[in-house]
Amino acid sequence: MVKPLNLNIDDTKILRWSDGSCGNSGCTDEGCCCAVCALPIGVSEDDPRWESHDPDCYGCDLCRDSVPFILFRGEGKNMKQAAFHEACFNKILQENPK
Repeated sequence: MVKPLNLNIDDTKILRWSDGSCGNSGCTDEGCCCAVCALPIGVSEDDPRWESHDPDCYGCDLCRDSVPFILFRGEGKNMKQAAFHEACFNKILQENPK
């Protein structure tokens, strides 16, 4: 079951909300970058680091930064999303204890 995340409204004003991302890892488009640090999320499949990477690995920094955490707000055509690196999302959670 998904539980809603209650963030302070002042915190959500500093996030970069977008209409969505293209879904390509490492894209530098504003809508695809992290809502906190504004850096691309993920690494392009053409990146040479993938060549020597274990395909069964899911715990290294390369893997963790390839999967965004995404928050949604609004409904229907008014829906916006904010995507994050795992580390950036954890910073938000630390600043908003339950």
